[in-house]
Amino acid sequence: MFGSVEEIAVRRLLSDSGWARLPQACLEDLLSIGSVVQLAQDAPLQGHVAIVLQGVMGAFRGRDLSDAAVTALYFPFDLIDLEELPNDGEDLLAALRPAQVLQFPASGFHAAVRKHPALAHEVTTRLKRQCHDLREHVAELTGKTPEHRLAAFLVWVAEMSVTDGDRMSFELPMRRYDMARYLGMQPETLSRKIKGLVDTGAISLRSPSRLVIEDRTALLTVAGTARRAA
Repeated sequence: MFGSVEEIAVRRLLSDSGWARLPQACLEDLLSIGSVVQLAQDAPLQGHVAIVLQGVMGAFRGRDLSDAAVTALYFPFDLIDLEELPNDGEDLLAALRPAQVLQFPASGFHAAVRKHPALAHEVTTRLKRQCHDLREHVAELTGKTPEHRLAAFLVWVAEMSVTDGDRMSFELPMRRYDMARYLGMQPETLSRKIKGLVDTGAISLRSPSRLVIEDRTALLTVAGTARRAA
């Protein structure tokens, strides 16, 4: 039987439809080589392969988090595999909010992929979907006004969060300073644009970091896309 920490990790994995399809033997192999890591905000993740269990991880471009730019986000159940990417010392992986990940040695994880066809299928499917989602997300942010970029970003983040009918309540995945840099605007501009969306009734704030989408249709209109309206 798994220990308490591993049992929590298994329960988290089984709450996602993709990972829940894996045979028990495959899950046991993953848990035998994996380790559950708790990360404080800004804490780096050193391993090359991980599954996000809670929180949000960010890929940064730069040697120091204080001046590095966020280039990608990883949400719960996303797979992070940086093993084959060129390493020039400029890429960092860190928790944007307190996070929990299931981390693997790259060699052990890829051995498990070779051993279990179901795992190989899930890894391939998941990475393809993550790449597709990121490509569409980048397209939505390209060449648009700050209002468009912010609205498109919030719609995207909401899709990764728990929903309740037409109301979506979630924590912003990063501090506003990092969010402004990610969206290509000054922090003061970001604050004004958030206030503008609040004033229109499209969103409301429960705290500086917790946001509720009150009118999804209005937010989609500002984002300038109906792609996610269904």
